[in-house]
Amino acid sequence: MKPVRALVVLAVLLGAPAQAATAGVTLAPDRAIVPYGGTVKLVGQVDPPVAGQAVELLVQTEAGLAPVGAAPAAADGTFSFSLPVSAPAAFVARSAGVDSAPVVVGVRPLLRVRLNGSRSLGGRLTITGRLLPAPAGALTLSVGGRSSPLAVGGDGRFQARLPTDRIDSYTVVVQLAPAPNFEAVQAAARYRIQLPTLDLGSHGAPVRTLERRLAELHYVLRGVNGYFGYDTYEAVLAFQKVHRVSRTGRVTAATWRLLSRAGVPRARVPRGDHIEVDKSREVLFEVRKGKVVRVVHVSTGATGNTPVGRWRVYSKMPGYNGSRMYYSLFFLRGFAIHGYASVPPFPASHGCVRTPIWFAPGLYSRWGRGTTILVFP
Repeated sequence: MKPVRALVVLAVLLGAPAQAATAGVTLAPDRAIVPYGGTVKLVGQVDPPVAGQAVELLVQTEAGLAPVGAAPAAADGTFSFSLPVSAPAAFVARSAGVDSAPVVVGVRPLLRVRLNGSRSLGGRLTITGRLLPAPAGALTLSVGGRSSPLAVGGDGRFQARLPTDRIDSYTVVVQLAPAPNFEAVQAAARYRIQLPTLDLGSHGAPVRTLERRLAELHYVLRGVNGYFGYDTYEAVLAFQKVHRVSRTGRVTAATWRLLSRAGVPRARVPRGDHIEVDKSREVLFEVRKGKVVRVVHVSTGATGNTPVGRWRVYSKMPGYNGSRMYYSLFFLRGFAIHGYASVPPFPASHGCVRTPIWFAPGLYSRWGRGTTILVFP
């Protein structure tokens, strides 16, 4: 007896006009749905019973009914066939020129999935799997609240990239919208994003994810390049200062969690264009139309002598001066906002507002004489 391997077209038989079932031969499966590659038992009876009467089992194909196997009837007219099924099929039993009514056997497809790659934040993680048989229907991938179709190859294999850019736990579901006479199936997997500790010198996808998040929150960087350099360190410092947590410049799991729920800082004065310096947190905000557009970490006077109040830029000096102040915006006597080689995470200046060297030229070019500077205690 030959197993049924190819997908059988049922429309020829099932789409034809209904005919009265021929009395004399019956046929029924032991179950309507068979797991892919499983065995179905087809049982029937010849009436009137004739011991040893030949019974032929046929399957519907595109070309018509094709023989599958034959068996003799028992003395009471009963007979049975057992055969593996890998695709839906319509069967007919024939004896002495009389056909039974057709019976359809459906298939529960085999669907397997596996996660491959890095579950680290920003890492490359994929889901791979296989659907057997491949024509069993259309697959949909659902993850993180989003759904998308999955392309399935001729051998039933599929692959898709999974999100790793958010600090979250994910449930991945691959679901089959079945073709006719296939059963709906689904497969699921779960993964949790791992939170790496990052510091000066770190590099790769997690750093790039960190930099993108900092940039989204308007913390100033020289660029998103996947390298944890001094600009990334200083942006992390600014973030930690704004949220009043330990000023380490180091990214731990606690920092990641805080990043995931943080928003863009709000200006103390939510109107107009100006610069805000917050001495309590040692940060500088650039504000446009009342919204914070850039945040950078600064260092103010070591003795608390940076003058508090509302000031205006009265003079600008490009490049370095004799005090190694770089691209200075003077707002009161010798007090200025300027770049400096050393900008520790605590007050350390003689009274000026120090910014990172790399940041100073841009700040200098964006703000002219007359710019309002608000220094808060």
